[in-house]
Amino acid sequence: MEASATGALDGSRLARAADVLSALTASDLRARYGRGPWQLVKWLADPFALVGIYLLLVTFILRRPGEAPGLSLACAVIPFQLVMMTIINAMGAVQLRGSIIRNLAFDRVLIPVSSTLTEAVAFGASLVLFAVLMVAYRVSPTTAIFRLPAAIATTLLFSVACAYVASLIGVWFQDLRPLVVSFVRALFFLAPGLVAIGDIGGRAETFVKLNPLTGLFELYRSALLGDPAVRAWEFASPLAWAVVFLVVALPLYAREQSQFAKVVE
Repeated sequence: MEASATGALDGSRLARAADVLSALTASDLRARYGRGPWQLVKWLADPFALVGIYLLLVTFILRRPGEAPGLSLACAVIPFQLVMMTIINAMGAVQLRGSIIRNLAFDRVLIPVSSTLTEAVAFGASLVLFAVLMVAYRVSPTTAIFRLPAAIATTLLFSVACAYVASLIGVWFQDLRPLVVSFVRALFFLAPGLVAIGDIGGRAETFVKLNPLTGLFELYRSALLGDPAVRAWEFASPLAWAVVFLVVALPLYAREQSQFAKVVE
């Protein structure tokens, strides 16, 4: 009887958390991307534009196109956009929801998760770019493509972990937001974003692997370009950083959430 009651209580809490996440994400989507069919156009246009710009840079300026350069770039740009936009969203998420934080009782620990889910909608729409580029470069899918869901799940978990850190920065150090954005952008170029890691080599390759974005980018490349090898570090690096971020930031966030009503404008 007690087990049944506990199960019902846990189910009720999960259902309430799902409802809160749905409401927060829906309101965030309307605030950030507006309403109407043009949302989908914007979501799809951003990664196409970024991949096109970087493709011109790699092909005509750096002259290091490599294998299926557009697809290789998309494997970096698309997951990076999710991480980057999640961090930008999360840094302003508490302030954005100031009115409901002051007037409603809800689980505020879910706010960073909703920031990730908001950007995950655009991320999901961007995945069509992979299919388009695979067709354009005549890259046939192999069994390695079954690792793509694991790559997506790793990206989402890493983004959630970053969201908790970014939310605390947005509350405690609002003036540092531009610096954080610049730092995250720098991490893209300090990872194999423009070229695959195999084109780096030497001691630099060892240091580049410490960057969590390196593992994310290479996960997508190995899955979509048909690399049969499974390299544990590609998963281990971003997951290890995600665990560190969550262990440090989540307890701090949970402790500080009761004070948010005092700091929001």
